[in-house]
Amino acid sequence: MTRLTDDFLPDEYIEHRQDRRMHILAISLLLIVLSGVGIAFLAKQADWYRVRDIQAQISLRYEDAADQVRILTELESRQELIAKRAELAASLIDRLPRSVLLARFINHMPDGLGLLEFDLSAARLPSLSSEELPSKSNRPARAKTVAEVEADPRVEAPRWRTDISMLGFAPTDVHVSALLAALKADRLLQEVSLQFSEETTLNDLPVRQFHIKASIGPDGDCRTQKESAVASGEASAP
Repeated sequence: MTRLTDDFLPDEYIEHRQDRRMHILAISLLLIVLSGVGIAFLAKQADWYRVRDIQAQISLRYEDAADQVRILTELESRQELIAKRAELAASLIDRLPRSVLLARFINHMPDGLGLLEFDLSAARLPSLSSEELPSKSNRPARAKTVAEVEADPRVEAPRWRTDISMLGFAPTDVHVSALLAALKADRLLQEVSLQFSEETTLNDLPVRQFHIKASIGPDGDCRTQKESAVASGEASAP
């Protein structure tokens, strides 16, 4: 129901006033919506800035981690190079002194045995890298110059195989078997084998002449074996 005062106003004025109220209401609603959109945009922009800062921090951490990995890789390479040089230096030391080897065999010999011949021969084994590569020719490889050795840090230490041949005599085959068992029990020796054992005469006395062969691998070391034997002896002592 309209008020009585409106009855005296023209219809055009009443319609214009109603339109003005609608416009004011629409503009107010538009301002409210724009304010909400602006506030949401500012909040989202703050989130974007925060995400960008987090990404920058993560990038810095990745760069630091990459530097640490690079430093670790260089340290490992240097450690490998130092280990190779130490191995080369250790290869210059004679790990199988002839006098120590001869004394080692004599200690394994039971009473009554004697040696007629004791022969040692060393053969250089091919390097591990050259074993995997096929040989292009039968000609020996050219030795590296000093400049090539210094330029290539992957120089490998020489590897040697020592072959042992011993000819001796014993009173009986039991003594030969005892010597053979003692040599096979020695951890330094490899491929211990009896070539022959036959009866012969020495100084008009019947004896058993025998021939034994053995080998020592490239990792054989009299010093290490001696220390382990001493340690085991001390451990078993009461």
